[in-house]
Order: sequence, then structure tokens, then C-alpha cells
Amino acid sequence: MGQNSIYNTIKIERERGTPVYLQIVNTLIKEIQSGRLRPGTKMMGIKSLATLLNVNKNTIEKVYTELELQQWIKRIPRKGTFVSEKLPDFKPKNWNNQRERTVKRSSKNYSENSISVFTTKSKKALIFDGGLPDHRIIDNQAIARAHRNVLKADRYTTLFSYTNAYGDTMLRKELVKHLNDTRGIPCDEENILITRGSQMAIFLGMRILLKNNEIAIVSNPCYFGTTNVLEYIGANVLTVSVDEEGLVVDEIEDICKKNKVKVIYVTSHHHHPTTVSLSPSRRMSLLKLAEIHGFYIIEDDYNYDFHYDNAPLLPLSSLDGLTNTIYTGSFSKTIGPGLRIGYLLADKKIIEKAVKIREVIDFQGNPIMERAMGVLLQQGEIDRMLRRSRNIYMQRRDYLCEILNTLFSEEIDFKIPEGGLAVWAKFNESINLMEVYERALAKNLNIVLTPYYAPSHNATRLGFASLTFSEMEKYMGVLKSVLI
Repeated sequence: MGQNSIYNTIKIERERGTPVYLQIVNTLIKEIQSGRLRPGTKMMGIKSLATLLNVNKNTIEKVYTELELQQWIKRIPRKGTFVSEKLPDFKPKNWNNQRERTVKRSSKNYSENSISVFTTKSKKALIFDGGLPDHRIIDNQAIARAHRNVLKADRYTTLFSYTNAYGDTMLRKELVKHLNDTRGIPCDEENILITRGSQMAIFLGMRILLKNNEIAIVSNPCYFGTTNVLEYIGANVLTVSVDEEGLVVDEIEDICKKNKVKVIYVTSHHHHPTTVSLSPSRRMSLLKLAEIHGFYIIEDDYNYDFHYDNAPLLPLSSLDGLTNTIYTGSFSKTIGPGLRIGYLLADKKIIEKAVKIREVIDFQGNPIMERAMGVLLQQGEIDRMLRRSRNIYMQRRDYLCEILNTLFSEEIDFKIPEGGLAVWAKFNESINLMEVYERALAKNLNIVLTPYYAPSHNATRLGFASLTFSEMEKYMGVLKSVLI
């Protein structure tokens, strides 16, 4: 395929909610990931591409700037723009060649061990969480209107009865559009199961794919909710390191050479708890390993919508087409934990198995609230809420980082996170975080170390999203006083 014909694959849909430059960015990323634009290939010039696509030159300049920020391309002065040579030269399977798998459920009984979360009996305690959205900035009036309108509409009275274990049909239809526009994931309604938050989605995916003692790989440290699920199932859990580029894929490859791995769990954006994103080269390498060794990747869409410095990298599932990936997400992590609406996105056969398990737990979710969420997506209210929240959270991130730089330069090491709702704070080795917790609690500040605390790293998450500027100053003042 010639270079011009590659660029001819770019289809701009101006009626879509996704900005034109991001439509072009996402298409070019897929061309790179597919192997049609290979490492080292010279990209078309800005003026030529603008002419070909009938867009302004400034739009293409913005496209190339975004691709460079995401490390897909490299600009060389007086030579041109090239696909990054650091990317692996890899062509994944076609989306339509999805293989069938035989999967069975485990009968392992759950260990009664549960996570230990430090709490205080005082209802007035100051809570420094590990990264939760601020329920005070939610447009609860918009949610109430949508909910009220659903209740008033006569044609929706059936929602008070048993409906559909897959979840509300309208919400699933709107999610198809939303995930396609914002994440580039090819899917339809049959690929989506509505769940009660991402935790249920992760559980269902793991339960289907893993039997007792089969191997799952997670990061060290890892999201506590996932490790709880794996303990319940009785999986054989192996861990790999996390560095500035995310999961160390070379370590995964070494494990796969010696073991039959069934599942890899990855937070490709804003890794929990360290906040780093999986780099483009590692994303492609991980997909290649999945194809070679036959494991599934469960991709947790953690805080994808809260990326501040540039557009977020497309998920692994956007390229893989749900062949080797299962995608989980939730409005609970973006709007508020009390809104228990998440989703599992997978191949149709996986979804069918998930529905059977879900029906054992609960015949359905909350059809009225699910329909209301579908209405909010259709009306663009969810996008507006997310844009507003993103702007507020970015300001709060910057303010907390300013305080850390000013007051804690000797005690805490951190990097400004590109996105998410928390800072990964590494404390000086001479500081005992458990003692800090106790001293802070005595001053009515509950620094929620567990489950965000990583003892081997002497680090924890400091959530900024749920705190105003004045609250941050107060909380950080107490923290400073107990470190002295």
C-alpha cells in the first residue's frame, strides 16, 4: 500500500463530537500500530497532508504535535517527521479473525482475608483519600432531571420490572457511540455488559478466564481490588515491575517462556497506584506477546477521561478489536463512587458467559438509573460533566504539586502525573509512613494509606481531586507538622 493510499484511509466525520485533529491522530496511530506506517517511515508533510484532507495547516500541525507528545513520531529538523524507530515492527491479527476459546469457572472457595483500610471513629476527621472524584462538583440537577424524565415517560414503565441482564439497551447503544468516539474501540451492543462498577466487571472477566491455580500476572504494586479478586478465585499470581513506562513487558515475556499464562491485568492509563501510563512501544509489545502466547489482557479503563497534558493514548482494545483483550470501565470512577454503573467490553462469547455468572449474583442492575445514564450520554451531559471536572482537577493537581515542591522537597519525591486523580508520593526512607499515619490521625487527619500504601516503595497516593485549595493547605499543613 502506497503512502498516499494510507492517508486516504483517514475519514473525517465533522458531525462527530470528537475534534477533527483527534480523529486524524487516532487514525494515524492505528496505521502505525497496524504496521502500515512502519518505524522509521517518513510522514507526509504538513502542507501536503492538509491539502489531501482538506483541513487547515494548523490542524495538521496540532496532529503532529500530539503524536510527538505521545511518542509515536519524531521530528528531525531539516529532514522531516518520521514514525518513531523505538516502536516494535509488529502487525497484529485482523479484528475479524477472533479465535474461540474454551473457558471454565473456578470452584475455589474464597479466603476470608480482606483488605485492611485504616479508618477513624471520628465522623469529623479530615480524609486524605487516594484519589476519588469530588461529589460536590457533580451536576446532580442534570442527573435528577434525566432520572425524573425516565420515570415520567409512560413507555419506560417496564423498567420497574425485570428487564435485561445485559443492561439497559439504550445505555449500551450510547456506550457504543461513546467508546468509539472517545477511545476508538470497534464494538456493538452485543459486546457490552452493564455492571455495578468496574469491580464487578473485573471480577466477571477474571472468573471466566481463570481456574484454580492458573497463572495471572499483575504489577507490583497493583490495584487492591484486582488482587482481592484473584485471591478469591485462587489464581496463581505472579508480579512484574512497574517503571516510568508502565509494566515492564520484558519481565512478562520471561515469565511466558517458562509458564502458561492465562491473564495479564493492566491499567494502561494512570496505573494504579503509581499513575504512570503504558508507553506506545510497550503497548504494541504486550499485544504481540498476547498473540504469541495466547493470554488475555484485562484492560482497566482507570481515569481515562482525566488526562491533562495531551490527549490520552488509545486503549490496547482499540487496536486489538477485543481479540485478546477485555475492557472494563466505570462512571463510578469519573462521576462518583455512589453511581454504581460500569461496563465489561469483550468478545460476544465472553459476554454471554459473563451474563450467566451475573444472573447467579443478580438478575440485573438498576434499569431506571441505567436508562437515565443513557439519556445523559445521548444529550452530551456526560461529556460536559467530564470537561468541567477535568479542568477543575487539573488545577487541583497543579496546586497540590506546588505545595509538595514548596513544603516537602526534602521529604517527598514525586512526578507530576499526566492524568488521574492522585500523586504517587515516595517518602524519604528515613520516614516511617505507619508512624506518620498514627501521628496524623491523632491530629484528626486520616491519610488513607491502605489500600494505597506500598510498603516496599515507602510510598502512597495523595488524592487531589476531592480537595479544594483551602482544604489542601489545611491537610498538607497537618502532614508537614507530623513529619517534623
